[in-house]
Amino acid sequence: MSGWIFLFFFLLLMPICVAWIYYKSRQGHTLEIRQGYVKDVRYFGRSFSEMVEKALPEMKGEILNLSRPESVLDIGKEQVFTEPSISKLIIVKNHSFCPEGKDLEFAKEIYCVKDAIFTGGNYTLRAVYSKRRILLGYGTAIARWADAEGAVVVYDNCDLGRRVSSGEQLVIGFGVKFSSLYAPRIFLGRHPQEPDLYMEGRSPEIFRLSVIKDYIYNNNYINDDFLSEEGTVPNTVITNTDLKIVDDIVIQGDIHSDGSVYVMERAVVVGNLFAEKDVLLAKGSTVLGSIFTQGNVFLEEGACVGQPHKIVSIVARGKIQFSKNNYVFGFILAERGGETLPNEDSCDEESRHSYSFPEEIKDFKALKFKTLDEYENVDENGFRLYDNIREVEIPAGARTIPNSQFFSCKNLERVRLPITVSSIGAYAFADCCKVDMEWDLFKLHLTYVGTSAFENCHKLKFSNFPDALQTIENAAFANCKALSELVFTKNSRLKKIGDHAFRECINLKKIYLPDGVESVGISAFRDCLSLKEISVSERISEQPGISEIVKNCPNVSILFRPIEKMGDNAEVLDETD
Repeated sequence: MSGWIFLFFFLLLMPICVAWIYYKSRQGHTLEIRQGYVKDVRYFGRSFSEMVEKALPEMKGEILNLSRPESVLDIGKEQVFTEPSISKLIIVKNHSFCPEGKDLEFAKEIYCVKDAIFTGGNYTLRAVYSKRRILLGYGTAIARWADAEGAVVVYDNCDLGRRVSSGEQLVIGFGVKFSSLYAPRIFLGRHPQEPDLYMEGRSPEIFRLSVIKDYIYNNNYINDDFLSEEGTVPNTVITNTDLKIVDDIVIQGDIHSDGSVYVMERAVVVGNLFAEKDVLLAKGSTVLGSIFTQGNVFLEEGACVGQPHKIVSIVARGKIQFSKNNYVFGFILAERGGETLPNEDSCDEESRHSYSFPEEIKDFKALKFKTLDEYENVDENGFRLYDNIREVEIPAGARTIPNSQFFSCKNLERVRLPITVSSIGAYAFADCCKVDMEWDLFKLHLTYVGTSAFENCHKLKFSNFPDALQTIENAAFANCKALSELVFTKNSRLKKIGDHAFRECINLKKIYLPDGVESVGISAFRDCLSLKEISVSERISEQPGISEIVKNCPNVSILFRPIEKMGDNAEVLDETD
């Protein structure tokens, strides 16, 4: 009997023992993370143009090596096509591209340094990129995508394939079908020569209202009974039924509905709108935030989503339908397809063949806030993905840079921070590849830098951090190629350096970490290939980011300082409180 008992316990304990032995003997491996990966709404055009521009200097004859060798037509002034199907990649460097011929089909991509204009009628394009502007005439079909740095104009009865995007503006005519669209400004149901009616019937006051998070529940009808003395409904609305917002009402919050949402004529939603069923924006109504729904979205004449200088989204699991003079500032995705309705007005033959580009938008380049209150009431969408901003001045008294506030503002070059800023949120300046900061680091009250706050800020330069700084989160300064030194004083309060915090800072040469540091995360200094000198307390020698540094930085010399008594140093820190 005892033998059976022994066998039972042996079989019970054996898996535990094997697991324990494996755990003790295994070697840890650093997780590979693509630090530079960002989901880019202009991915198709940007990746294609980068490949072409990289390959062009090496082009031999009519062969261009992209992901594979491609036959190329290098187009000059002569742009007459006698065959209806063109099976070669099109490259146009010195002239605008305006092909001549009827019913042409371009089976490969088109790359244009100047304007790309398709007005011959019933063209089919696989994909087209322009470093300037694109014009798609009546009846043009896109099989995959179109992207331009400047304006993209789409006239009536076009089919836009998977995505059309622009770095400046999209003007979409009538009877147009699409899957997704992106631009800082999208005008739908109009032609470029028509007037901009965005501000018609909209009070400038609505753009200065903050989003209020105080909730009211389970109302299915919002009318004048909910108004405050200021003339708004100062609440976020949450309901498990259909919701109707009557004419001219301003909801100073978000909308969350388990049913449908009907925003009636000239009504305003200052925040975001979430719904499980259909969303209707009636004539002249406005949603300043984003719209996400499991159903469909319908915009009547003059309805708009968003506001200038901010990027928002309309995302629908169903379809999205626009009528006339609609405005969206950002991204549109319709999983079951989107469309602009046909033009009810008759169009004579002469006007039908009258094409034009819109006026270039004269955008602001310097972002300044008149008051601290104006800055603090910026909605949670911030200024992310806005390519036009060059300078930002944060007002005195501001204490935080919110999450993603300036995410992927790729042309942002200069930011002035007041000394009052204590927290920089996650992704606040991520992918701002040209940005540098104007800050007084020694006086700055900065205590916290969030996840990926400055990731891929290639031109960010400084060597010292303020003594007040306590936490540097994961990937906070990853791939900041201009950083050369990281020096903290003995009075520094730094406690934590997160995983991948300074990964791929390829010009970082010298690091001094103060004695108070307690945690250095995995791959904190991985691929810092120029790192030659790092000085740290011996008490963190076993921290992951330190123990692996010899393997990750082949030229480094490490100085482990002996642990000092904390008494005198603690007094110094207390004096700075």
